[in-house]
Amino acid sequence: MKNWLSVTKDNNKKHIIIYGAISAVFSIVALLLSVFWVTALASGAVLFAVLYFRIEIKEYISPWVRNVLMVIFSLMIFILMQTTISCGIFLVGILKFIMNVLIILGATSLIWGITGKMRLSVIIVTLLTQILAVADHLVVQARSFEIQFSDFFSLGTAAAVADQYEFELSVATEIGIILSIFFVVFLLRLKLPKSGHNVKQLIFCLSSVVVAVLCVVIVYTQFAASVIGYQDKYWKYRGSERNGYFVNMIYSASATRVLIPEGYDADVLVDDTREYIGDAEVTTDSEGKKQPNVIVIMNETFADVQNIAESMGGEMKTDIEVTPFLDSLDDAAPNIIKGYALSSVYGGNTANSELEFLTGLSVQFIPRNTVAYNLYIKESNSFTIVDAFNEVGYKTVSIHPENPTNWQRDMIYDYFNFDEQYFKGDFSHVPEEDYFRGHIRDKSVYEKIIDIYENKEEGTPLFNFTITMHNHSGFATPGFEYTVDIEGMSKYTGIREYLTAINASDSDFKELIEYFEKEEEETIIVFFGDHQPSLSNIASKFYGVSDDDTTLRQLSKYVVPYVFWANYDIDCERATELSSINFLSSYLRELVEVPETDLNRFVDKLNEEVMAMNAMGWFDHEGNFHESSYSAPSLSPSLELYSYLQYNMLYDDINKKTELFALPKVKD
Repeated sequence: MKNWLSVTKDNNKKHIIIYGAISAVFSIVALLLSVFWVTALASGAVLFAVLYFRIEIKEYISPWVRNVLMVIFSLMIFILMQTTISCGIFLVGILKFIMNVLIILGATSLIWGITGKMRLSVIIVTLLTQILAVADHLVVQARSFEIQFSDFFSLGTAAAVADQYEFELSVATEIGIILSIFFVVFLLRLKLPKSGHNVKQLIFCLSSVVVAVLCVVIVYTQFAASVIGYQDKYWKYRGSERNGYFVNMIYSASATRVLIPEGYDADVLVDDTREYIGDAEVTTDSEGKKQPNVIVIMNETFADVQNIAESMGGEMKTDIEVTPFLDSLDDAAPNIIKGYALSSVYGGNTANSELEFLTGLSVQFIPRNTVAYNLYIKESNSFTIVDAFNEVGYKTVSIHPENPTNWQRDMIYDYFNFDEQYFKGDFSHVPEEDYFRGHIRDKSVYEKIIDIYENKEEGTPLFNFTITMHNHSGFATPGFEYTVDIEGMSKYTGIREYLTAINASDSDFKELIEYFEKEEEETIIVFFGDHQPSLSNIASKFYGVSDDDTTLRQLSKYVVPYVFWANYDIDCERATELSSINFLSSYLRELVEVPETDLNRFVDKLNEEVMAMNAMGWFDHEGNFHESSYSAPSLSPSLELYSYLQYNMLYDDINKKTELFALPKVKD
């Protein structure tokens, strides 16, 4: 056999000087990025070696050697990608490892088959995978879990808030990037035989693409799942760590498939629902009913983390009270209802909490890690509490001091039939010094609510749904002035910034309440948080909750406060100290007496059996927790009926039972 590989040196002095200069610059850049000076110097030395020595593969090698090289290159791309993500390859199961490599091989072979250039195809795929890897690494920092397939439907929202975070590359990521640069330089210096297009090469490329597609189908359909061992891991990098990036991404895509609930039958849904809710008379006459103004505030990332820490046996000592006004509200007072609610999301996906409140639906019956606003909500399935207030003559207004395209809210709010919508552009009058952490401060949003209230038509009650913004995640604001310190833990600047932010929210909320205390028009204000912040140190340091804890203990990260305040006496028999966001609008309907749909009445009745629920499970009124999820439901008969109703409303366009979700008409 002839010698098909040779290694030569480049002894050209000018080239050596150039190679040395490039390597020195690279070492300096690596030193600025990396905490290890040894790594930086070694990187420069390796780069010099890659440039100085040149490998040549002879023209007369067998085609199968080229194919083996392509497999090796694909393997290298996968290893480099996993390194850059910061999760490695050692926990990826062997079958999943092979499938990841085969998917990459399919991509490189596709480009090779089209261009006839092996080197070009490998470089293109290397660069693309590195971009994906770095993006995945940064997304984890922003929200504590990786990019999922459903995220590609919310790129606009992601781009809009990306500049609010301060990102930092891990050492593993820096090493992955450095090694990828070496790999690309090596490919550029590698002298490969001209392959062009030939039958044997095209057969290999086509076969590789077919095998890659087959791998995608196997993962997407979850074929032989018990053998392959896909892992439902979402925290930080664990999905890629256990499944490999591409298998994990495809597996997350399969999770967006809407499953027909077992036992679902649209033909009996109306009868089953009405049998469950009973024959109570549905009053459609609004005359004589109370019509107080209603202001609903879903406060971004607002959570009572100090009290949660205490309930978990931990302690968060601060130099000042963080939420003194919220703590001062006494649920024994005749005008206050107060407690905690389970959210279905953590650290992001605000729109899902919004959906639960406005519709009474539960994220437990929505495919995991998806946002219904982006994937499932359309005009034909938009039935919300807004319709009820519209029906009885309220002026309905939404406010969100951010871009209208975030979570497609401009379109969604049209579907929800708000009379007026206000977004970031409607706050152009707010001076820069009144912004907070780069966001419009809660106080300015509340001033907008007051302005709308003061200028509404006399005799017309107001229903307002507001989402605030100034507590939004990304707790690394340059030059931020902390007003809250944590005893012995000043180094946790992200937590201190968060506590400072909710301290300001608490103060602003107090001013809003003080304004309406003086008003004669009866007004109810509903206040709740949408989710907790993606600050893992809060759970680990103060809740004593680790990533491997039981689901019941993990629920501490999904608890947010809720308050109903009114400037007159109110009482809600259904309200409990622990509830969930999907039941809060049910409480509101009891207080305001707006017309109800059959779905509304069902949720009211369900709340008699189910105290609280979220995407992870549900509590009965004895305080027993029942773990349940979309992919592995563990439901009582009434919760099964709930899932059937939700499936019919959101997904079953052919057999949609609109009479269950539409309002009865108010009598003239």
